[in-house]
Amino acid sequence: MEKRPSIEGLVDNVDPRESTELHELPKYEQEPEPAPIPFKEKVITCFWIALNTLSTLGLIFLSKRVFSDKQLKSCQLMVVMWHFAATGLVLFVSTKSPFRAFKSVRLNPWNMLPVCAFFAGYVVLGNLSLTHNSIGFYQLSKVMTTPCVVLINFIVFRKTVTRYMLAAILATCIGVSFTINENAKTQLFGVIVATLAFVSTALYQIWIGKKIDDFGVSPPQLLLNQAPISVLLLVPFVPFLDKIPDISLVPTDILYSVCASGIMASLYNLSQFLIIGRTSALTFNIVSHLKTILILSIGWYSEGKVLSAKEWFGVALALGGGWVYSHLALKAKQQRK
Repeated sequence: MEKRPSIEGLVDNVDPRESTELHELPKYEQEPEPAPIPFKEKVITCFWIALNTLSTLGLIFLSKRVFSDKQLKSCQLMVVMWHFAATGLVLFVSTKSPFRAFKSVRLNPWNMLPVCAFFAGYVVLGNLSLTHNSIGFYQLSKVMTTPCVVLINFIVFRKTVTRYMLAAILATCIGVSFTINENAKTQLFGVIVATLAFVSTALYQIWIGKKIDDFGVSPPQLLLNQAPISVLLLVPFVPFLDKIPDISLVPTDILYSVCASGIMASLYNLSQFLIIGRTSALTFNIVSHLKTILILSIGWYSEGKVLSAKEWFGVALALGGGWVYSHLALKAKQQRK
């Protein structure tokens, strides 16, 4: 019988090579890698977030100063109309040379009416809340927008959240309730208006993201159509709800604040649309939590307010619950993608 050569010992001499089996798998078996966000896009998004934060601070404190005047306090609708007009003017100028930031598009006014009504409603209610509440309570009540968004999504779209998200939402609600001190309880109108304000804000945030897709336009294009129509919607209500002020009796610094508030409002509205359009309503809410901390701190400092232990605990619970919910929701969204 022929003796075959032994292969013993040859295995150890084989040059080990790196396996390429994983690299040779069909593409449909490989995990698709998410496309990285370009650096330029990140910078632009960060710019609009920063601008939104600064314009929010300016708008709130300037509006509070404007409504401290007895005459202008009775001109809620006219101040809002000025803010809308300034927003429309800034956007219109930005479409012209040499800026040409975006191309103007004309939408059907009848299709725009419901969006404009929500837009005007939530801004007017927000200003009323700012007028009849302290800056701290006004801003903290807006934290309730996130729980309200979740509730509306469940009622209308049957969207559910995890038990951890639900626990975070409950913590937010309990925290805000701890901050309603005895002074706020006696101002029932202020609490009611604050509630209506964050409910309308939640409805608006949910709807506006959908309408941008339905109309097939960019956020600035939608806002350019929306601002002038919102002004016209408020005109019929002015004789019944506002009192025409005597401008000669309004202090000069207050008039300057009115002008500046219009500029801040235009920057705020534009940046808000761009943040929601470029990201989502959830990201806008996360940014809102960061702004809340700044506004609360500056507001309490300017008012000389000293918080009780209960109020400190309520603030921490409200902000912590809102942050945890936003974190969990963002993580769930990334997993779905």
